[in-house]
Amino acid sequence: MRRAELISEEDYLDAAARSFQSLQNTPGRLVQSAEESSFDSWIKYYRQDENSINSQVSYYDKGAILGLLLDLEIRKRSSGRKSLDDVMRYLYTDFFKKDRNYTPADFQKTCELMAGSSLEEFFARYVRAKDELDYNAALTAAGLKLDRGVTTVDGKPVERAVLGADLEQDQDRLMVRSVRAGSPAYEQGLNAGDQIVAMDNMRVTRDFLIARLGEKKPGDLVNLTIFRFDDLSTLLIKLGARTEGTYKLVPLPNQTELQKQIYRAWLGLRP
Repeated sequence: MRRAELISEEDYLDAAARSFQSLQNTPGRLVQSAEESSFDSWIKYYRQDENSINSQVSYYDKGAILGLLLDLEIRKRSSGRKSLDDVMRYLYTDFFKKDRNYTPADFQKTCELMAGSSLEEFFARYVRAKDELDYNAALTAAGLKLDRGVTTVDGKPVERAVLGADLEQDQDRLMVRSVRAGSPAYEQGLNAGDQIVAMDNMRVTRDFLIARLGEKKPGDLVNLTIFRFDDLSTLLIKLGARTEGTYKLVPLPNQTELQKQIYRAWLGLRP
C-alpha cells in the first residue's frame, strides 16, 4: 500500500509500530510459533475459544511482521541490492513457472541466496521457535529503531492499574470474554464466562467498570461480585501495573547513506 502511494510514509510506520505493540500484548506469542500457528490453523486458529489469546498467535499478524523484518534483514545483508521482492520473483520463476512446489526449506534457501549469508538463526528463533522478536536488529538497516514510547513524569515511567480481563457488555450483563495469562485477573481467579455483577458493592456496566479502574492505582484492591454459572461469589483482586506508552518507529541519529538508501527503497520513496 505504501509503495502504491495509497498511504503515507508516516501512516505506514505508525501501522507497523501498532502491529508490533499488538503482538507484544498477545501472551500466546510465547506459547505458539508462527510455523505452528500456520500448521494448526484449521484446528486452532479458525476454532477460537476463550483461551486462544493465551495459547495462540495469529500467523497472519506475526507472519506480516516476520515478512517486514526478513525483508529488512535481506536488504541489510545485501547492502540494499536484494530484498524480499527478489525472493518472491525467484520462487515464481524457478518454481511456479516450472510447475514445481517449494518447501519451507526451499524458501529459506532462496532468502539466504538473496541475503548472501545464512539466515538459519532468524528462521530457527523467530519462525520455528517462539523467541521474542528483535525488531531493532532489522530496523537498523533502514536507519530506524523501535521506541516503546514509555510516558514519564519527573523521569519515572507512568503506570496505570490493570485487571487483565477482556470484557463484553451483553445487553444488561457484563461478561468476561477472556483473561490474559499472567494478569491479576488470571492469577486471582477470574475466569472467562464469568458475569461481573458489581465492583466494590456497586453495580457495573463495562463503561462504568473501566472508568472506575481508571481511577485506581497499581496495588489497589477491588472486590468483584460475580456469577459463575449460577453461583454468586466475591473475588478480592489486587490490581497490577502496566506502563503507559505507544510504540513508534523513529529515525536513528547520524544515519549512513546506505541506511537512507535502504529506507527510500523499502518504502518506495522517490529520490
